[in-house]
Amino acid sequence: MPRLLALTLSVLCAALFVAAPAVSAADRPPDVQRTERAVLELDRAKRSLVGEVSDRKAAVERSLARCKSKGKGWKRLRRVRNRSQVHTYRRGAKMLWSELHRVALDRAALDVDRPIFVRFLSHFEPPLGDPVLQAGVDAHRHRLAYYEDATSFATCKTFNRLMKSVRGFRGDAEGDARAGDVFGKLSGYVTGREAAAVRKNWGSRYERALQAARAQLKALGGNGGYADYFAFALALRV
Repeated sequence: MPRLLALTLSVLCAALFVAAPAVSAADRPPDVQRTERAVLELDRAKRSLVGEVSDRKAAVERSLARCKSKGKGWKRLRRVRNRSQVHTYRRGAKMLWSELHRVALDRAALDVDRPIFVRFLSHFEPPLGDPVLQAGVDAHRHRLAYYEDATSFATCKTFNRLMKSVRGFRGDAEGDARAGDVFGKLSGYVTGREAAAVRKNWGSRYERALQAARAQLKALGGNGGYADYFAFALALRV
């Protein structure tokens, strides 16, 4: 979800200030004015933090490099003697590291952007009077909770802990099957955590709420570019 949102947001950012307002700012309902002010502030803040996000991602890259091909987890793998099982474990370890790396970059962006996301949401306290728009705001709160759960584990500590499952089994069908189970644990860990975060914090109803709020902003005479941006306001960079 974060990757798709970020790619969509990059397009919306380029067009944010292009769309002409349907009516003058003074004639828009107060809820629309509040929302658009929050969107503009968030966009400016995101632009100002581009360098900080890059620095944070570089730090994460250095941290994860420690377990890309060495460290406790890989030492455990090297103690396995069965060549078929070694190949299976190596594939699983590489897949695990790659997925942790992807999620860790999202976490890096979240760590930098979290304060401005929280500030964005604070602009809607007290809640908006329009229930459709407020439902969109509430959906953003769930999106932020999803990010917190879905990116909290992407570290070398997680990699090494999961690699404790790696061990040598007998070189027969049963042993290979058990090694395959370990492979499944390694290769499916990240997607499993993300799916659990979706079940807990996200769902199609929240996406529908954001799209409904997007349409409502336009229906109330809001700027089309700001309305589009609102629907993806909390997207993370890739």
